[in-house]
Amino acid sequence: MVAVTVVPNDKLISVGGVPLVFDFPAPQNLHALQWDGQQGHMEWIDDFNWPLMASDATAYTDEVAPYVALWQTEKERLEQEAATRAAENAATEAARLAEYNKPENAAARKIAAIDAETSATIVAGFDNEIGGETLHFSYDSFDQQNFADSANVAQLVIAGGEGLPTDVVWNAYRNFSPESKGELVRLKLGPAVFIALYMSALAHKAACMERGGQRKVAVAEALERGATAEEIEAI
Repeated sequence: MVAVTVVPNDKLISVGGVPLVFDFPAPQNLHALQWDGQQGHMEWIDDFNWPLMASDATAYTDEVAPYVALWQTEKERLEQEAATRAAENAATEAARLAEYNKPENAAARKIAAIDAETSATIVAGFDNEIGGETLHFSYDSFDQQNFADSANVAQLVIAGGEGLPTDVVWNAYRNFSPESKGELVRLKLGPAVFIALYMSALAHKAACMERGGQRKVAVAEALERGATAEEIEAI
């Protein structure tokens, strides 16, 4: 036999050190029942404690066993509820995964990822040779606008416009890496040299967009031929 504790006011029955709290019938004046596995006692609100002796063959059967049976029934009910919830959760998760892994949904996610990767590659900038040295140039949204504006000015200067700066001062980076921008280099570029640099920037953007476009076409073709979600994600 295992240890049993019953405290009706707390709706508590503990068997073998496993407490459960639930409604159960008990005498109104019973404060607690304690059983150590061999013997114990019943504590009453309006009476002396009643000993439950191991020598009394009916002590456990009559006084302790009914509470153990109630505890066992409640334990089985809780276990069944937990099993039902687990099965429902598993079914819900299976349905979610099935929906997530539909090829058309995988294709939509992949297209969005390609667009994001293409944008990230564009704004990451590009390398270009200036004065015999390969330098890195930023091409985020701010720099894209500055490139366009400065290129317009450079074209006007080449066309004979007056009162405009004849050179473009521009930032570049030596020994650039994704982890570190490297060493800032301030360049002073003539209009023709800057226009050539701007053309490289446009070529960089066009190449990134072309690669992204090719990947999106590959996604559409994969979806059309019945590729799996895993195959689409690998594009």
